[in-house]
Amino acid sequence: MSWRRAVLGAAVLLGWSSGAFAQLEGQAVKGFRLPEYDEDGKLKQQLYGETATFLADGIIQLTGLKIEIFHKGEVTARVFSPTCAYDPNRKRAASKDHIRVVTEKAVLTGDGFAWNGENEQFQIFKNAKVVLDGSLEADALGPEAASADVPPAAGEE
Repeated sequence: MSWRRAVLGAAVLLGWSSGAFAQLEGQAVKGFRLPEYDEDGKLKQQLYGETATFLADGIIQLTGLKIEIFHKGEVTARVFSPTCAYDPNRKRAASKDHIRVVTEKAVLTGDGFAWNGENEQFQIFKNAKVVLDGSLEADALGPEAASADVPPAAGEE
């Protein structure tokens, strides 16, 4: 790891103010990684970027975004986008580019997104599509789903 990458990573981890980030304006690193831990010291989420460019307002412009979200030490979701802007002070990321969210039981895609790392909410702005795993059982959706009268699909009458 280069000294510049180590210093910039430490700056983010230590939560430097946007004024301190102004000193890093225009600096870029390759292979950016920013882990976040919960109050018990367990890995909560990890943000990656192929490149990270620090802007004067404290925003980090990332290319090759990947976010891993953890639960009980296991990755439960991965988020991918070609670019995004990340605000480490507010723990938020946003982009107008395509987004892909992969979980064990579903894949979500769309164009443009906003992610709030504090409350773990994710919003897709346009062309949102959800593909569920075909092995998902109806009873996994709740007892009322298994007994619901579902009209047949077109051509199945």
